Amino acid sequence: MDGVNALGILVVAGLVLVPLAREYADFRRSWGLGRAAALGVTGLVVPAAALGVVAAAPLAGRPWLQWGATVAVALAAYSLSVRAVRPEAVGGRSS
Repeated sequence: MDGVNALGILVVAGLVLVPLAREYADFRRSWGLGRAAALGVTGLVVPAAALGVVAAAPLAGRPWLQWGATVAVALAAYSLSVRAVRPEAVGGRSS
């Protein structure tokens, strides 16, 4: 049973970490961010996930619905936060 749990953890970690690593590389390449800045923008996934967990807490009686809501809210929050710090949004406009 422990092997199955470890495999499940590795699969979930891969499903989360691989896209985040690609996102980090994309911020470096397409936005021209340095390592720390790209890591900071990628790190916005942590508060977004926390927001998803909090928003879905009332659905604790229905685990599948709770996790679906957690993921949906986290993705929306992460997308909006990354869009808000996009280089064009921060410093690309002149008045």
